[in-house]
Amino acid sequence: MPLSKPLNLKTSLASAKQENSRQLAPWRVLIVDDDIEVHTVTRLILAKTVFKQRKVELLSAFSAAEAKKMLQTESNIAVILLDVVMETEDAGLLLVHFIRHDLDNKAVRIILRTGQPGQAPEEQVIIDYDINDYKAKSELTSQKLFTTVIASLRAYETIISLEKTRLGLEKIIDCSDSLFKVNSIRDFASGMLTCVSSFLDCKPEGILCIEGYLDTEASYDADHLCNGLEVVAAAGRYDDCLTCLHPLDESSCHHKDMVAHVRKALREHKNQFDDNYTVLYLETGEHKATIALVHSNQVVDEHDQRLLTLFASKIAIALANVIYYQKMISLEEAATTDFLTGLNNRRQLLRLGIPLLAGAQRSATPMAVAMLDIDHFKQVNDAYGHDAGDVVLKHIGALLKERFRLSDIVARYGGEEFCILAPQLDPEQAFELFDEFRYTLAMQKIEVEGHTLAVTVSIGVTTVLCDSLDEMISKADESLYNAKQSGRNCVVISS
Repeated sequence: MPLSKPLNLKTSLASAKQENSRQLAPWRVLIVDDDIEVHTVTRLILAKTVFKQRKVELLSAFSAAEAKKMLQTESNIAVILLDVVMETEDAGLLLVHFIRHDLDNKAVRIILRTGQPGQAPEEQVIIDYDINDYKAKSELTSQKLFTTVIASLRAYETIISLEKTRLGLEKIIDCSDSLFKVNSIRDFASGMLTCVSSFLDCKPEGILCIEGYLDTEASYDADHLCNGLEVVAAAGRYDDCLTCLHPLDESSCHHKDMVAHVRKALREHKNQFDDNYTVLYLETGEHKATIALVHSNQVVDEHDQRLLTLFASKIAIALANVIYYQKMISLEEAATTDFLTGLNNRRQLLRLGIPLLAGAQRSATPMAVAMLDIDHFKQVNDAYGHDAGDVVLKHIGALLKERFRLSDIVARYGGEEFCILAPQLDPEQAFELFDEFRYTLAMQKIEVEGHTLAVTVSIGVTTVLCDSLDEMISKADESLYNAKQSGRNCVVISS
């Protein structure tokens, strides 16, 4: 017979978790016996039983075949009171084998009850079959039945708890390993949302924000949570937090309940759990982070709270590493990149250009060095302001990135001057490349605060290999001077 719904241990755990969300779900006990009176008496004895504030729900099957069908469809059965002799002399024993091997259910506690002990000797059965207790019906008084069932429920609870811990720790270890390999704040935040969602068996719906990440001097303002905070990841209903101009500002936020929980976590420096939110507080020293994850209609029990607290304490180390790495990258970029245009700065140009020239000299291959200057740039600043001048510089920087090759080194040299090092270009190719750029820029219009500007550049180029990069830049600068003297908006090349 095909199994329509195998009841293995993981299925039992998942079902138990769902039951827990409905608050104190009853213990499920299955009576399997072909004697109606046995069912009646058992129900009379156990009907009012309460263990750990949970009632006992009694299910009945009157044959091993009926029990098989029930076990394939019913979940989270804790105890089975099982007769041996039913439709056949060994029906109960065959059912034990089916439960343990075919269904792979190791959690349910099986108490074998028999009215004919001679047909199933206790010593042989307890060794050959994976049962948890063996009772003759004649000796099973109401008190002994009650004691046996309570002991079995306690054992079942322990097994489920241990398995939940094992599976939870596996998830935490897997997530921790992957997060410790991440170097990007955005990737870390997204990965953490996914990890916690996976642990809680829910869709990723929440945010991860970091206090003091944007401005290390910013202090926490209890009345304005968004001060000094950046939302670095958001999922589900909180996607809009990534584009919000004032994230986590309770006065204008659409997610006021979530904001209140995040504020409380930051204020109290500890995790927060309730029926709808799981908020993990991560202390990383200079920076603090909190993750708010919606988990509707599910209560996070004490067991999962302990595991999540462990996860938060360990993963805070990974977050600190990511933040430190990002700082190092930022410092490196600040030292080598022009903050306005995103191009290489003069220092980086020289650092990369010197070995580039040395390689061209060794291989006797051509190389072009160009100096580019914006025509009448002072007039732009005087007429429209320095902000307009910055817009022009950014526009030209973006066009330089777009039009030149990956092998070329493009830098803002200073003020309105740019320098380009282009290997493997002879004089004719160099002139064609730079003149095409000049023409493309001249044809474009730059929108600045309601004004449309047309901007041109003068370009001086040299392809003469010199002993040093400074000499080649000086020669390109001389050609740039000649281009300006020739009326601007042109390319002059020396070869």
